[in-house]
This record gives sequence, structure tokens and C-alpha cells, in this order.
Amino acid sequence: MTSPAPSAPPQRLLLSVAEVATELGCGRDTVYTLLTTGALPSVKLGGRLRRIRRTDLITYVGSLTVSSPSK
Repeated sequence: MTSPAPSAPPQRLLLSVAEVATELGCGRDTVYTLLTTGALPSVKLGGRLRRIRRTDLITYVGSLTVSSPSK
């Protein structure tokens, strides 16, 4: 009898700025700009802990427009 394939670990619901930067392939400064301009919403936990909901990150990426290639 074979054992079942290991399941992927559950994705975290709240991401740090550094984790979002890694997911987007950009720098933390870019993520902070997105937060400051309101393009990417965030939630505050405790005093200063800022987190981005995974669903908000997915919504933001889905809202980006695809640019046509330059000639």
C-alpha cells in the first residue's frame, strides 16, 4: 500500500512587507509605496505591526493591467 502524497502546507493569511516584496519580486520600498498610496491595503496588529492580507495581494495583482510589448 502506498502512502498518500504529502499535502502542501497551508498558506498564511497575513503577510509581512518583506514577504509581499518577495512574492511580487520587488523591494520593500515599493511595497511601502503601494501601502502609502492605498493601492495595497493593510491591517494593523497591535501597536505597529503591519500586515497585508493574502486576499488583498491577490486582488491587487489581478487589478494590474497587462502592457503590450514595445516595438
